[in-house]
Amino acid sequence: MNTKEIGNQLEELVVSKIKVIEPTCRRTKGSGNSTELEDILSSNFLVQCKVDNVHENIIIKKKDWLQLYRKLPINSKRTPIFVNQQRDGIVTITLDINDYFRTIYKLYDVRGEI
Repeated sequence: MNTKEIGNQLEELVVSKIKVIEPTCRRTKGSGNSTELEDILSSNFLVQCKVDNVHENIIIKKKDWLQLYRKLPINSKRTPIFVNQQRDGIVTITLDINDYFRTIYKLYDVRGEI
């Protein structure tokens, strides 16, 4: 499989996960190369997916991370997430520390543990 096919599968995986909580979630046309800014259209998340078939280590380029954040409109409540798949197939999500803990705090609050 080539990188584009792997990337399409990665986006489909992410869409399937988000659809559990947001049934209208879908891949964008052109994966961020058209009028839609991101790879996956979601009202809750701003998603950028990248496939790295070169490195063994989990590597996120600073320019890719900054590009994701620059796409986020001012006062948006969407959470930016960077999904990365490495050469060996490991898929990770990177979040800003504040976004991560805000999510964790909400979970614990709902459970009545805060």
